[in-house]
Amino acid sequence: MALVLSSVYDGYVKNLIDNADERVVGLPLLQSIWTVPAITVVYLFFVLNVGPKLMANRKPLEIRPLIIVYNLVQVAANLAAFILGLKYLRDYHVSLVCQPVQQIDNEQSRVELRLAYAYFLLKILDLADTVFFVLRKKQAHVSFLHVYHHAIMAICASLIMRYLPGGHCFMLGLLNTLVHAVMYFYFFLTIYRPQLTRGATWKRYITLMQMAQFSYLVFHFFRPIVLGVDCGYPRGMMWFAGIQNVFMLILFGDFYRRAYLRNPTKIHAQ
Repeated sequence: MALVLSSVYDGYVKNLIDNADERVVGLPLLQSIWTVPAITVVYLFFVLNVGPKLMANRKPLEIRPLIIVYNLVQVAANLAAFILGLKYLRDYHVSLVCQPVQQIDNEQSRVELRLAYAYFLLKILDLADTVFFVLRKKQAHVSFLHVYHHAIMAICASLIMRYLPGGHCFMLGLLNTLVHAVMYFYFFLTIYRPQLTRGATWKRYITLMQMAQFSYLVFHFFRPIVLGVDCGYPRGMMWFAGIQNVFMLILFGDFYRRAYLRNPTKIHAQ
């Protein structure tokens, strides 16, 4: 038994501790591999268990000003990250076929690392969405799609940040920040000017924009595999990211069908 435990511990140290990118292990929330998984577990426990029970016999909290500020911060932060990402593409060579992680310490790798870290922090900030739903007693919005998407993105962003910051995953972050800037602006309108979004038929295009993002990312991650291109970026990560985006495309496609095709008059608002 002691030999098995020793082997497990050695594997943990070798694969999860020693392989971490030395440039990121000192950054907040990344000093331990368990920090973000712990945050995610607390998040899931609150939004699926403790929160609904806590609010069961209470009135919805009046947090409209907080949500307005939160949505505006999300719009500004995601838009800034997207613009900086475009600037990165303009200033440096990035291969859309297969982009390796910048392993050497130079200006490009430092810029890429800062952008990756900013994206990671945005995925942690996204978790507040569901907390607001619970506190406002909008538990119907706490769907499997919503909770799964937020939880898996937080965990994956932390792991990618620790081991493969940037590289071929850069395009995922770039497209996702643009989509989220648009999405959070819509959420802002639902709170600040609800008359502009109530019954709006154009909300479906936000979902279509999300689905277009996932469709491209499926192509983006599977293309190097199909072409047999090896640029040093782990093929296992390509498979995982590609399959994950296929799964998200299926989930969002099902949401689109139920929300806009089966019952086109039903609009889901924040």
